[in-house]
Amino acid sequence: MYRETADWALREFIRYLFRPNGFEVRFAGFCSAVLVALLGGNWLVKATLRGEYSLEIGSTNIIPEWAQWSLVTIFSVMIILCFVVGWKRFTRENELRNRKKVIVIEGRGLREDDGSPLTAAVPADIVGHRLGVSLDLRQKRDGFIIDPEALLPEVDAARRTVQQYARQNDRQDVTMVYGGLTPVPMTFLTGVAFDDEGSIVVMDWDRTRESWRALDSHDDGQRFIVEGLDAVQGSPEVVLAVSVSYQVRDENIGTTFDLPVVRMSLPALNSSHWSQAKQSALAQQLLDTAKLLEAKGVTTIHLLLACQNSVAFNLGRRYDKRNLPGVVVYQYEANGAKKFPWGVRMPVAGVAAPSIVRT
Repeated sequence: MYRETADWALREFIRYLFRPNGFEVRFAGFCSAVLVALLGGNWLVKATLRGEYSLEIGSTNIIPEWAQWSLVTIFSVMIILCFVVGWKRFTRENELRNRKKVIVIEGRGLREDDGSPLTAAVPADIVGHRLGVSLDLRQKRDGFIIDPEALLPEVDAARRTVQQYARQNDRQDVTMVYGGLTPVPMTFLTGVAFDDEGSIVVMDWDRTRESWRALDSHDDGQRFIVEGLDAVQGSPEVVLAVSVSYQVRDENIGTTFDLPVVRMSLPALNSSHWSQAKQSALAQQLLDTAKLLEAKGVTTIHLLLACQNSVAFNLGRRYDKRNLPGVVVYQYEANGAKKFPWGVRMPVAGVAAPSIVRT
């Protein structure tokens, strides 16, 4: 056991020394090259041309012996110091890694298979021991919600688990990561539930790469075009159709609602959503639009979202729990007579707990 532990420590230390940003190994390599030159530098080359002329090139006695061994001693000590500094840095970073915690919240709901775990995909530059929190919203039929009421307690249970983990450590030592493949209403609810948990690193499933990915692309500058605010005319309830990944169609809205419709649509639905800055700006636009609706006397927003999981989560996190109208986020079912058969009433605007709304 002790031998295995020692072998592991040695392997980890060597891997650490040869990491891309390790200056110790580069300096030790320079010192080693100097030592090779000092210890193997007495050489002589002789060449004879046509038996008449000879040429001798060498370094013998270029460096006096007393100076040579003094330099060998100095550079040998430097190499040893490089390893000492590297070992101290290695142990310090290990202590830091063990102290810091990364709480990884993974939502599952659209597939029955476990797939690739989010904890394994968290970027290496997020330092800390990974603590996985599973938000399992799967039911018996793949991609089809049978009993949405049964899923609501799972979101609150995940929130309480995260809070319990967070309380066991200093706030500054805790990083939270979220990623999921869950129905839109549950994703928005998860965002609302975690809005007070500080900064959260949001990841999403890249269907092209078939892997988890951080929101690490540049902001392409595309923003929502808002339409229909003038048609509200003091109605207490409105439909807010948000189109990010595909268009929320009028005929689908008409199967369920007979209310004024306000639209927020991206100019290009195929534009990239892989930018945290872009998603933050879109969430701010939703917040601003909800404020305008509240000023017009709207008390309930029926929110129809056509967007990626990370977008729905960030929109939920930004929605103000106290000062905005009540909101119900709906599930889209393409094969139903009513395209939006149910939704989740969010715990905002004085509502204590989420509930299912049937249409």
